[in-house]
Amino acid sequence: MFIFFMILLDFVTERGLQKTFPRYASLHRKAIRRVMVVLLSASAAVILCGMILDRKISDYRIITWYSYFFGCVAVLYLPKFVYAMFLLFDRMIQGIHTHRRKHRHIVAKCGFWSGIVTIFLVMWGILFGKYDCTVERVEIAFDHLPAEFDGYKIVQISDVHAGSFAGSFDYFQKATDLINSQQPDLIVFTGDMVNNFAEETFSLIPIFSQLNSRDGKYAVLGNHDYGGYYDWKTSIDSINNHNALQRAIERMGFVLLNNQSLAMSKGHSDSIALIGIENWGIERRRPKYANFEQALETKRDIPFKLLLSHDPSFWHEKVKDKTDITLTLSGHTHGMQIGVKIGKKRYSFGKLQGFRYLSGLYHINEQYLYVNRGLGVIGFPGRIGVSPEITVIILRMKK
Repeated sequence: MFIFFMILLDFVTERGLQKTFPRYASLHRKAIRRVMVVLLSASAAVILCGMILDRKISDYRIITWYSYFFGCVAVLYLPKFVYAMFLLFDRMIQGIHTHRRKHRHIVAKCGFWSGIVTIFLVMWGILFGKYDCTVERVEIAFDHLPAEFDGYKIVQISDVHAGSFAGSFDYFQKATDLINSQQPDLIVFTGDMVNNFAEETFSLIPIFSQLNSRDGKYAVLGNHDYGGYYDWKTSIDSINNHNALQRAIERMGFVLLNNQSLAMSKGHSDSIALIGIENWGIERRRPKYANFEQALETKRDIPFKLLLSHDPSFWHEKVKDKTDITLTLSGHTHGMQIGVKIGKKRYSFGKLQGFRYLSGLYHINEQYLYVNRGLGVIGFPGRIGVSPEITVIILRMKK
């Protein structure tokens, strides 16, 4: 289906060039077609290799380099898609105003140059955008926050996907320094440390071990941390990989909250409950290991509850209007990695992918959800208009 769509885009592009630049396209028609056939063949080979070898490659570095080849396909075909949309609009205008022929040239040429701009945008996203980490500061005021926690600073990170960086971790060292410069009271990680394999973390352990906060570091697991996107030879291999990953996260200094909770205390009596659950996703193929009742069991009597849940769909399905959880921190969506920010809002194709909560702060009555855009990438090896994120959440008492 994907390859058919690529062929269709090539056909539309070639016909569009004939109409947009008739003199040049007619002169170089054969050369344009040869180039398109070669690039289509190479792109189709990349897609077919990915389909054949999906879930079978055990070396995460090969997967990473494949993602860069996939990025090259995006460089070729996203601009064609943009151009095709302009050509469609041009055709609509032509149908409405058949006597005004100039419109066709203006719209089609705008589409061509928009496609050229898209090429550079995609290349920028792959080469620079994925490393353009930003700090998002969010202050949230609560009615029942204990007085000792007024001004409490939580740094949230998520979705590292270490394997997507092929062992080159200078970026994560800069992120670590940036996190430490925030002087957090608490650091939390909300899942997806790897793409599949515990081995991806080995060079990352000494870097994330440098993360410091006054009250420690806590983590939960994401859907990729269970190794479910690789066909293991035996279930024992899968279990060993999962256990090795958990040990690696603990060696970084994180306390893993696998359906567990604890009380964060200040002063003699003020405390908040920190609750962590294993991954739970609304989609059938997402792992569902969360045991909410077990996690809540010993901390029900603490009024202010902070929940770490990798997938934000858990908040919608199991938390809001059903519990007294005050604040939930999630990740998982990456903000779709490609989008545009207009004012304070971000727009992307996330809704088409079924993501109800894509990035940023949401609230229903007095229950809040924050969705972090993540530090890493998966699939498309870049970010356009959706930068990687370190979130600084400051808790406030309502005055």
